Amino acid sequence: MKVLLAVDGSIHALHACKYLAAFPLPEPLQVEILTVVNPPEVVMSAQSELWYPQFVEHQEQVAKHALSSGERAVRDLDAEITTHQMMGHVGHCIVERATEGKFDLVVVAAKGHSALERVLLGSVSDYVATHAPCTALVVRQEIPEDRGLDDEIPPIHIRRGMIAVDERGVSEAMLNEVCRYPWTDEHQLTTVTASVKLEVFREDILASTMEEAARRRTEARRCADAAAARLSQCGARASGHSVEVEHVGYGLTQYAEEQGHDFVVVGDSGRGLISRVLLGSTSRYVLHHVHCSVLIVRQGAEKDS
Repeated sequence: MKVLLAVDGSIHALHACKYLAAFPLPEPLQVEILTVVNPPEVVMSAQSELWYPQFVEHQEQVAKHALSSGERAVRDLDAEITTHQMMGHVGHCIVERATEGKFDLVVVAAKGHSALERVLLGSVSDYVATHAPCTALVVRQEIPEDRGLDDEIPPIHIRRGMIAVDERGVSEAMLNEVCRYPWTDEHQLTTVTASVKLEVFREDILASTMEEAARRRTEARRCADAAAARLSQCGARASGHSVEVEHVGYGLTQYAEEQGHDFVVVGDSGRGLISRVLLGSTSRYVLHHVHCSVLIVRQGAEKDS
């Protein structure tokens, strides 16, 4: 698997490096650590020419430090590790590199802690998650405010994951990809299918509505159990679960919160630029609101979109 790991020298990026090192990934593994220098857009003048070169030089030093810190953070990975530096808009450069390098996975850090920050997510994380041509892992870690770059990052354990599935083809493609990952019995995966509650507006259709709701619940559980059985064959401890909700994204997010999952997996069809901009209301809601890291499995993305 070819992995593009985006870093910027921040504590969040270092946590993303450590998270990646703990995440089960298919071998052989190639990891390219990428950092982007993003100089300000200025109108060159006699005054700006005095400070602009020094500013860019400083940013180059910051980038160099970010790459070396990233290398140290993933040194325990059994992987071929390289580094790369670009200049320009950070999100655009990450997506551009992921495309031209034909990477299988791109990893970025989300910087949000609070509920509001999770909704905002961060322009770079959001842009990459939406536009990347490949699967994207957005790492969200709760980091104490007093923790600095020089503080040792405690071990990261990734054991509990929630995988959102439904009856669509995108879920089948997602499971095909997720089954490539080297799960073990230390990983407890829960496949979750959400069915939407039906509202009854007229008493004369109450019986038929209840019958349809029961059918949906049964189908949702069947779908979740089938996906769990598939993952169990891949070595994971997997179980199926279904939830009946008024809003699918909210229901999946709440379930992940209640169960304390370490990560959530959602699928994206990646049929082209328009669908990537939209991403999918459920996937986008989960990405913006869930407390933990999110793996967006993207299949069939059009690289030239």
